[in-house]
Order: sequence, then C-alpha cells, then structure tokens
Amino acid sequence: MLDAGDFKLRQGVLELIAGIAANSVEGASGVAVRPDHPEDRRKRKHLVKGVRAEVEGKSVSFDLEAHMEYGKDFMRLAKELQREVARAVSDMTGWEVKEVNVTVVGVNAL
Repeated sequence: MLDAGDFKLRQGVLELIAGIAANSVEGASGVAVRPDHPEDRRKRKHLVKGVRAEVEGKSVSFDLEAHMEYGKDFMRLAKELQREVARAVSDMTGWEVKEVNVTVVGVNAL
C-alpha cells in the first residue's frame, strides 16, 4: 500500500456529507437556513443549510439546526439525526465524530 502524502478534507465537504445524511432522515424535514454560510449562496445550498462543522485534527463536531414535522417524536428524530450524520461521516472519511448537536429551530405543519 502506498503511504505517501496526506489526506485532507475541507470543512465544507464535511458539512455537505452531514447535510445529505441529515436530509435523509424522515420526519426531520431538512436543516435550517444559514445565511452567513458561503455554500448557502451556491447550487448545493439546500444540503448544507443549518450545518456547521468544527474540525480538530482527524475528528469533527457538528451543530445542526433542524426543522421537525409536527406530531413527530422530536427526541427520537434528534437521536436519529445524530446517528445518521455520525455514521455517514465516519464511514466516508474514517474520521471520529465527537458530537452531533441538534437544535430544533422550526416545526413544519404540512
């Protein structure tokens, strides 16, 4: 096996992976808008809204701002968001996910 060079990931890539994973959770109807994030103004903006990654070496922590569907169990959905984001990032990068914090910022009634 060739072991030459380094493997790096940009913060935006980690946020995109987490956003895609979070948006796959049924009942959590997407993550929230983050107008201060440069990716929000681009084509993939809907996938990284409300996702913030903090990288320390080869480990990462996430803050997610999520909308939940009315009538759903918010605690169960938050735990599912945490598991899905951690699994996706860990499986795709091999990095340790230290924490996934979920803040419910909205409720969708539809």
